[in-house]
Amino acid sequence: MPLGAKSKSIDIWNSVIEKCEKKLAKWKSQYLSKGGRLTLINSVLDALPTYMMSLFPIPPGRNFLWQGNKEKKSFHLVKWEEVMTSKENGGLGIKNLKLQSKALSMKWLWKYANNNQMLWRKVIGAKYEEEDNWITKEVTSPYGVSLWRSIRSLWNEIKSNSKAKVMDGNKTIFWKDIWHEKGNMEDLFPDIYNLIMFQQSTIADLWSPQGWNFIFRRNLNDWEIVRVAEFLNTVNTFIGLQPGEDRLWWTGDDKGVFKVNKSYKLMDQTDQPCSSWPWKQIWKSRIPHKVSFFVWSMAKEAVLTQDNVMKRGRTLCSRCFLCGETSGLLTIYFYIASTPIICGEYS
Repeated sequence: MPLGAKSKSIDIWNSVIEKCEKKLAKWKSQYLSKGGRLTLINSVLDALPTYMMSLFPIPPGRNFLWQGNKEKKSFHLVKWEEVMTSKENGGLGIKNLKLQSKALSMKWLWKYANNNQMLWRKVIGAKYEEEDNWITKEVTSPYGVSLWRSIRSLWNEIKSNSKAKVMDGNKTIFWKDIWHEKGNMEDLFPDIYNLIMFQQSTIADLWSPQGWNFIFRRNLNDWEIVRVAEFLNTVNTFIGLQPGEDRLWWTGDDKGVFKVNKSYKLMDQTDQPCSSWPWKQIWKSRIPHKVSFFVWSMAKEAVLTQDNVMKRGRTLCSRCFLCGETSGLLTIYFYIASTPIICGEYS
């Protein structure tokens, strides 16, 4: 864990990069097929320290898949955004490290909101001051360590996908927090909110064994009574206080627990379902992994055929030397011992 370094500095990752390079050095990666490189990439990414990823942004890197350890630059055959989608939806299933780091950082906010007794939470709360019972104030100072500032900036992602689970009612603010199934009370009844006193009261402050105890700023007008009745009918579905402490309930999980993998899928908007993609035929067949990768490349029309090479600025003869066909078709050459033996045409 680096101390005193800038949180966004790439130098923080030097030790991790060195470890990865040592792992890759054990493999003759220049001789690995792209299928082998894909397996190696996923195994190395799984071995990255998640603790560091949850705190510091990780530098991007995407060259190894296409060129390995070779110094000579290779073509990137498919857009990296497509590569990072799941295999079921047409990609290679490589994780988006930016989103993974973001999901891991959100885990800290979840812990902060639900664990009041942890020492690190008390230190951060005392340093940055509490905005409410769930989170600190937004860090706006340009000075000091920006670590918590970058984590705190993700609070809206947590807030928009969670609600307050009311137990003893001491943490949940009646008007500000989302605790009712219909949504935030201030947004649902803004007119009633303006009539109420003590707008920052918690549910425990307003609830009694006899029911709700609202205090209005003034007497109600005749045309406001119907609206107040609607408001009371809505909040009277509340079943009452229970033993235990209020906590955030993550709406993306059946048990209300924040999960990094589910948060990752929720943020990954590029991974859209594609029912017509034949992923089982490509990845579930009993064929070598490098063949599966080649079939995937063909399905993506990303194989380095004559047409694709010429699209990338290389000047080639537009005629097949074996069959004499022009480049109207996609022509693929298969080499054995550096000698082309088959000329396959794919329209």
